[in-house]
Amino acid sequence: MMSDSYFTLLAKTQAISIEPKNRRVKLYHLPNNINMRETMDECEVLGRNEGCDKIIFYVRKEDRDKLTGNKVYQEGVIRGFFRGIDAFIYAMFLNPVREHSIDWKQNKKVMELIENDHKKTKHMRLPDGYFMRSATKQDALQMARVYDTVFKTYPTPMNDSKYIQTMMDDNVYFTIVEYDGQVVSSSAADYLPAFNSAEMTDCATLVEHRNKGLLNIQFAHLAEHMKDIGLQTLFCYARSISVGMNLINVRNGFSFGGRMIQNSNIDGRLECMNIWYKNLKSPVRD
Repeated sequence: MMSDSYFTLLAKTQAISIEPKNRRVKLYHLPNNINMRETMDECEVLGRNEGCDKIIFYVRKEDRDKLTGNKVYQEGVIRGFFRGIDAFIYAMFLNPVREHSIDWKQNKKVMELIENDHKKTKHMRLPDGYFMRSATKQDALQMARVYDTVFKTYPTPMNDSKYIQTMMDDNVYFTIVEYDGQVVSSSAADYLPAFNSAEMTDCATLVEHRNKGLLNIQFAHLAEHMKDIGLQTLFCYARSISVGMNLINVRNGFSFGGRMIQNSNIDGRLECMNIWYKNLKSPVRD
């Protein structure tokens, strides 16, 4: 059996993420032992002990064979995720109810819309009266109110201003858009130093300020900033039923990498998430 020290080591190296709210465990590294059945059993025990029924594995090409025959399913890929090396995403479901896609008709409609969209984010400007800037800790309270208003539930406690302030100290870059001195939109790039990649995430705009391109402009600004500081790869998980967020990814030059089934707790339920990625440098090819 694998010892607790293995999971402790993963935690220290950012190679494991346990997320009870989303009922999932994410692992970014597989052990070098040859007994993968034992590894899968230990992961299942960990998941059940943590109240999780989905185990997600991010693996390199050479590790894919280790998962063969272990009741895992490939959900997608992020090209260049591991410092230029591709990450193949697999999932093991501990509850058969969770392994089925939901809202498939809406998912199909969204994909058809974005496949026929040929717009690009170039030279976009904020409407009169709106101002974009990097967020500071003093903005956290207003930002938390925006997230609390927009989302009934969310994978992380973004309605907690102290949590947002903690994120700002942990390699997360936020932008905000203000109108009349109030924060009305927010977005983030969550930098993962271990992988030299960043997740484009936590995008929210108050209803009365939507359809003005606020998130699109922030998204483009953050992506450019990540390029300037030398990141390898950007990725994003967009709600599969959201036309807006999927369009933002397409218009910013991101590529579709697959769909993660019942993956994130948003608006009171588990939703499927489309995977998007963009290489800021040429990925490593073997």
